[in-house]
Formats: sequence, C-alpha cells, structure tokens
Amino acid sequence: MIKIYDNGLDFYNENKEFLLTNEYSEVFFRLDSPLLVGTNKDEYAIKVYDDNHRLVALLKEPYNFLLFGDYELVDELVTFLIDNNYKIKDYLCPMELGNKLMECFNKHNYPFRLSIGMDFMEANTKVDISSDGIETPTLDDVDELYELACLFIADCGLKDTPDKQFIINHIDEFRIIRKDGHIVSMAKSRESTRTNKNISYVFTRKDYRGQGLARKIVGTILNEIIDSGYLASLNVDKNNPISNHVYYSLGFRKIFSQGIYVLS
Repeated sequence: MIKIYDNGLDFYNENKEFLLTNEYSEVFFRLDSPLLVGTNKDEYAIKVYDDNHRLVALLKEPYNFLLFGDYELVDELVTFLIDNNYKIKDYLCPMELGNKLMECFNKHNYPFRLSIGMDFMEANTKVDISSDGIETPTLDDVDELYELACLFIADCGLKDTPDKQFIINHIDEFRIIRKDGHIVSMAKSRESTRTNKNISYVFTRKDYRGQGLARKIVGTILNEIIDSGYLASLNVDKNNPISNHVYYSLGFRKIFSQGIYVLS
C-alpha cells in the first residue's frame, strides 16, 4: 500500500517513532521534513507499507532524496515512482537498503551507482591529546573557512555548494589550526540527536597532511563533546584507510554504513 502526504510535518510526525529506530538516519528526515510545506511529483513524502514492513521516502529540493525502512518494499516503491512520473534523483540511505534500491532502479533503466559509502562511527570516551594551538575562529576567518569548505566538498566528491551564511551562523562550532599565517586544518561539531554531537568538515590542506593535525583537532572536539555530556559521532569514507585509522585510534567505532547513490 502507498500513502502520499500533503506536507513534510505530517509525514514526519506519523513516522517519527519508526524513524527513531535509527536516530542517526532520523536526523536527516527531521531537518528536511519541516521544509516540505506542500507536495507534488517533484517534492514529496511517501510511505509504502504492509502488515509487517514499512519504507518511507522524502524528497525536498535541493537536498538528497532520503529513504529509510525495509528493503522488501523496494520494488513497490520504485515501480510506483516510475509509473507515476515522480522525480527521481541522488539518494541517501543505509547501504543495505541503498544497494537494493540501486539494483531495482538499474533494472528500470535508471543507472544509479554508489558515489560515497560512509561508515557512521561513534565514540564515548575522552582521549589523551594536547589541544595546544587549537583555536575557535572569528568572523574575520569566514572567507578562509569558506575556501576550505569548498576544498573539503571537492575532496569528498560531493555536489553540495558551501553556504557562507551557514559558516557565519555556526562560527563558534568550528575549531581550527593555523600555520604560516593561514588556517591549515579545521573541523566542526553540531548537535545531531538528543544524545549525540556530530563532527564534520574535517579537512587539512594537502601541504600540511601527515602531521597529525586532523587527529589533534578531532581529538580536541571529541573531548569537548564528551565533557558536554554527549556522545561524539562522525561519518568517514569507507574507502579512506587513513581517516579510518585516525578515527579508530581516537576510540571511534562503526555503528552502521550509509551511502550516497548518484544517477549517472
């Protein structure tokens, strides 16, 4: 069975308990749902369900198509979207579901591929690490942070566009390291769930890599997060052994995997 919602809030409120079975996926739906004030075939919220399974889907431009739930209903959802001319675009979801969707879309001549496979990792213990040289940036640093954000997104192979106003609004959440008069490494944290703060925008300029700067800045933020009573989390590219090694050495452990799948 298929249910189409009139707006994102109705969709979220009805499916909140189900989404919270994975609170790390839930946060994406929680952030995007209020933005969907009306639905059509380009922006929509859908539930596919039977007596034992549920699969939910939310598309709000310009963000990724979000999906969560039971892969047993993938064929029904994909067939419905295609037969009724609903927009289909790059999607984000847990990888087991994402791979099933990719197989199904490909059979319908929608050639998706996995662009980025990410391990969601979590840590709950402080580390013994020096925070000397770690700074909180000021508004004078916004242009350079924006430059690094652009480099970070390009490095990750993402299609996002950095938002300078976002950096201004969240300047206190960034931590930086300066060398030779420039910001050479950065990362930020932000409350993600009721119990969790997520670390993101972890980036070091290429000429300064291999000096342990990312480990130092992430370790410092990790300790700040634990001191504030939260768990620390982050996403890491499954194919990046250096980052994986750094995060494991700081006590992060894999919780689940998620992926971004792109339409060729």
